[in-house]
Amino acid sequence: MAVDPDNTPAAEDGPCVSCKGPSRPVTRKTVLLMLKPRCFDFMGDDEYRFCADPECRVVYFAEGGGARFTTDDVRVRVGLKVVEDPLPLCYCFGFDEADVREQIMSTGQTSIPQRISALIRRGMCACVERNPSGKCCLGEVNQAVKRLISEAVESAQPV
Repeated sequence: MAVDPDNTPAAEDGPCVSCKGPSRPVTRKTVLLMLKPRCFDFMGDDEYRFCADPECRVVYFAEGGGARFTTDDVRVRVGLKVVEDPLPLCYCFGFDEADVREQIMSTGQTSIPQRISALIRRGMCACVERNPSGKCCLGEVNQAVKRLISEAVESAQPV
């Protein structure tokens, strides 16, 4: 498995063994840090992938079959796989959708992506270790901001 300079596995195509949806490689360290201790005995020496399908309960699975770990097996809420608040967005700095929504409702905009970017530039993120997907959250944060601003605009328009 290829790894980029921040130790995040390079994205490679490969479907989830459960739902056949999109997945990406994650480091063994990410899986170990996210799993509840009761699951450690079920881990083999396999390479693991993160299932990115929001409808699938599988979070991690061993490449080539073997162990599968679901949302019940991880220590944190996986923002991509939950629909009720709090919806985690940034695992390093603790921002969730409610934080973004609150700023948008009170000011019409949000500074959260800029705050995250500034903290990343200062070397304060630990995405590989803290984000269940094993990658930087900023892309997901920006997508959520666009969606929440659009929702705010739509709800403000008279019907």
